[in-house]
Parts: sequence; structure tokens; C-alpha cells
Amino acid sequence: MSRTIPFQRSPQATRARLSKAQLLPIPRAVADELALVAHMSLTALRSGSSDVAPAQHVTEAIYLAKFLAEAGHGDFSHEELLLADQSMAAVFDIGRTSGSWILAPEDFERIAAIVSLYDHQLRRASLAALSVASERLERFKAGEPYQSTQARKSARV
Repeated sequence: MSRTIPFQRSPQATRARLSKAQLLPIPRAVADELALVAHMSLTALRSGSSDVAPAQHVTEAIYLAKFLAEAGHGDFSHEELLLADQSMAAVFDIGRTSGSWILAPEDFERIAAIVSLYDHQLRRASLAALSVASERLERFKAGEPYQSTQARKSARV
């Protein structure tokens, strides 16, 4: 009868294995699915959606793109974030009053460029970078104010 190879089962060994996995690129299927959802949501907002979900997906993609850029995966200025945030705020305002979430035609190219950046980042970033960005997004959604990575580092000193 064969025996299994005894692996160290300490919490430190488990963390070490997880840490190594975090250094790997985002699995292609996961990256493709996340990018597809962002692009489809953007398309839905272009023509108008009767559901708020596409606006939420696009907004999350915008913030994830910003967080990934701050981690060294692309360029995304704070000014662009503010403009994108204003565009999406308008989408939410219109949707709440009319029941149709639609992105203004003049804002489409700006938001499309950010979604394309996000798509590119998903193909280049590590799983750890996406995990950190996702954790920041969850804290932001829970009410933590936005701070750039540089501002957060200087606040700790």
C-alpha cells in the first residue's frame, strides 16, 4: 500500500504555500471572466440598463484599476479618477430617478479607456496585487475614505 508524502501542516507552511501562489499571475480564466463582466457592463451602460448591477460593476472596475495602478500596474491619475467618479455618479443619479442606468455619450470614451486599462492589468498583475486591490475596494465600499497608496504610507510614518 502506498503512503502519501507527509507535508508539513503548520500554519506557517500553509501561509508559505499561499504566499508562493500569490506571486503567480492571475489565472487566465479568472482574468478573462473579470474583464468580460467589466466590458459587458460598460456596453449595457452605453445603451441603458434597467438594472443597477452594470453601473456597480463598472464602478468597481474603475476603483480596482486605480488600486492596481497605484501598485505599479499602469498609469491612472487622480484627476482621471475624479472625472470617472463624476461620470458614474451621474449614471447612478439618472438611474435612481428614471430607472434606466445610462452612461452619457461624452463620458463613454473615458470610462472605456479605464475598463481597457483594467483588462490589461488583469493580464499582467499578480494574484497578490489583485487580492490587495480587492481588499482595499471592500474597505472603501464599507466606508473607509479613499487614500492613495503614497498618502497611506506617509500617514503611517
